[in-house]
Amino acid sequence: MTFTGLLFVALLMTSSTPLRIAAQSSESLHFKALASCLDEFSNCDHTALTPQERQIVQRADRDRNFLNCLYGFFDCEKKQLKSDQRQDLARATRDRNIQACMDGLSECERAQLNSQERQQVALAAKVHNLQSCLDGTGDCNQALLSAQDKQIVADASHDRDLQNCLEALGECDQTQLSSQERAYVASSTLDHNLRECLDGSEFCNVTKLDPVQRREVAQASQARKIQN
Repeated sequence: MTFTGLLFVALLMTSSTPLRIAAQSSESLHFKALASCLDEFSNCDHTALTPQERQIVQRADRDRNFLNCLYGFFDCEKKQLKSDQRQDLARATRDRNIQACMDGLSECERAQLNSQERQQVALAAKVHNLQSCLDGTGDCNQALLSAQDKQIVADASHDRDLQNCLEALGECDQTQLSSQERAYVASSTLDHNLRECLDGSEFCNVTKLDPVQRREVAQASQARKIQN
């Protein structure tokens, strides 16, 4: 090939490079426009889309709206739903209401329940109330308890009080304890105080120690000084 021919080919290749770059840039902008339309939180320029892409975006919008309705989100447009989607939504709404009633939430609409569902909700309320009474937390309605349940709740309250007294945590009402339990609590309290003193804790009450325990505490204190 002559020098003139080579020069012509080189000029042709050089002149086509900006065209390829421009085509790639245009394609990139097009995909960005499509991505923006598919993203509900971005602005969508429908004029930048092909007819097929507009259909894709519309389907995505309808599917997103259906999910919003299904999960009870505020931005649900029920008018855009198909008949089968409306049926699915009705079932999901009913199930969500039943669950709210079973959980004792304020969103519960009892008027939407049938007789069987009301019985289930009433049973769930009794179970929740019994659990609250047993735990000593939340609202406990003693009127909803049977005689057997009241005894179980009383035993649980007694055990919880005894545990609080033994661990010196929470509310401790020693008047609810038997003489044997009070003696057990007193012994546990002295043991706990001895451990505090042996560890050099600021919560140690030396006046509660007997002579033997005071010597043990003094020896423990001396040992800590040597180690330090």
